[in-house]
Amino acid sequence: MRWSELKHELTSLSSEEKSQLDLIATLVKVRRLKKMTQAQLAIKANLTQTQIARVENLTYKPSLETLMKIVNGLDLDLALVDRSTR
Repeated sequence: MRWSELKHELTSLSSEEKSQLDLIATLVKVRRLKKMTQAQLAIKANLTQTQIARVENLTYKPSLETLMKIVNGLDLDLALVDRSTR
């Protein structure tokens, strides 16, 4: 994919889609910082390694329930932040 095509795809995303991508990218980053494999996270999150891979590779749009299982599997809390305070 050329940069111009990628840029078009990224700019055409809704704010909700961008937020979900940011969340998934953060979850991947935390997993790697904790030196966890997808298989290890899957066990802790009560998911399969395939489910974790599909979420991380963006080949599957996870439900809130699945995202929360991953968050909990990483021993994280999900917090809401008022955008006006950023």
